[in-house]
Amino acid sequence: MRLLWVGLLLGIGTLVHAAVPEPVGELLRKNGIPAENVSVYVQRVDQPSPLVDHQSDRPMKTASTMKLLSTYAGLELLGPAYRWRTEVYHDGRLENGVLHGNLIIQGRGDPYLLAADMRAMLEDLQLAGVEDIRGDIVLDTRYFARRYHDAAEFDDKPHAPYNAVPNAFAVNIKSTSFHFLVEGGKLNIEADPELPEIHIHNQLNLVRGDCGDWKSRLQFVVEPLGDEVAVTFKGDYPSACRDKTLELNVLEDGPYAYGLFRSNWLSLGGKLRGGWRYGALPEDAQLLVAHDSQPLSEIIRTINKYSNNLMVRQLFLTMAAERVASPATEADGVHVVKAWLASKGLHFPELILENGSGLSRDEQITARHMAAFLLAAYASPVMPEYLSALPIPSVDGTMANRLRNSQARGSAHLKTGTINGVSALAGYVHDRRGRRWVAVIMVNDPKASASRAAQDALIDWVYQQP
Repeated sequence: MRLLWVGLLLGIGTLVHAAVPEPVGELLRKNGIPAENVSVYVQRVDQPSPLVDHQSDRPMKTASTMKLLSTYAGLELLGPAYRWRTEVYHDGRLENGVLHGNLIIQGRGDPYLLAADMRAMLEDLQLAGVEDIRGDIVLDTRYFARRYHDAAEFDDKPHAPYNAVPNAFAVNIKSTSFHFLVEGGKLNIEADPELPEIHIHNQLNLVRGDCGDWKSRLQFVVEPLGDEVAVTFKGDYPSACRDKTLELNVLEDGPYAYGLFRSNWLSLGGKLRGGWRYGALPEDAQLLVAHDSQPLSEIIRTINKYSNNLMVRQLFLTMAAERVASPATEADGVHVVKAWLASKGLHFPELILENGSGLSRDEQITARHMAAFLLAAYASPVMPEYLSALPIPSVDGTMANRLRNSQARGSAHLKTGTINGVSALAGYVHDRRGRRWVAVIMVNDPKASASRAAQDALIDWVYQQP
């Protein structure tokens, strides 16, 4: 009888906690978010059933929490040590430092080929004996399929870095930093990298007053000029802001890559006679140098900790190229990820993938199934690399300023996700007794952005479990 009574008490406890925890529900109500627009799932990694299960079978838009699926798939399909290789060839003859012919760069999707890496490649090129390039710089980007894409279609912000579209030779995350510098009562604007293809027109007024939301007080106009671009800044800039930086994607892929190449090559003392163009690597081309990226285990740290859309889309297409065929399409990536899930016995009929980043109005999954692949990842050999790539509350990445007053700070690995009408948080919580939990909360509501406190309350509640 005593054992039966204990069992009944445990069953009642499970039923009580099956709903949204009261601290979470209270904050949702306070911010005007109906419970029916929220999905929550919490399960201990060593238990067969959830502690919290609220609308977990409802398909929900994920925003950037979809990166959790793409990066897990990447680790298992490609391996933590996978590296992207960029190779440089020539199709002519090299005599006494002079290359009589074209220099061909074959990109294979490196998500994190920075300006410093470009310079290192060119230093290696000089060590290989090249000093004077008499032909063109040819960019072979056929590893990914080319498709015309309107970068403004998501939110009408085509120059926002998060809207940058993939390219097999995407350099420096395709971003230009515009530095606003106040000195001697004057405002100067400088571009980094500083390329002659980027023309800055400064029409900003330097004004008094608090810095505040300085970005909302300025406007910019980007005007393409063939392979160059004019960027005009208008509006007001408060002098109290001192030095600020605005990241924009303003140059097309080819001109940007070529501009970085030429700028670094000339600064290294090299000579360049031709221009640039897209083209295919000839069969008889000769390899000069190769550059390997950081390992995937490091790449996904940048992807997930800072929620980089372009980098995860490059990964998504790389999985497609490696597992299906090249030139790779996003549809190939969808096929690869779904086939991989099925091979693990994970069948998610409601799953909609588009580009693997969550930068989509269509990508969706249920909270139950997001928790299912998080549980599978925890049991996977790649678990250490996977967890270490996720933001830690009040420590780093997109969670650096979250849960600062909670005992759970520093005790979770969580991925955020936010677009208009969608806010989500998912990952792992290490509770006060040393147990690990999977926690997922997704909000699809016009007031979703107001759910952050409720999300944090869920993590705190999980951490405090007796």
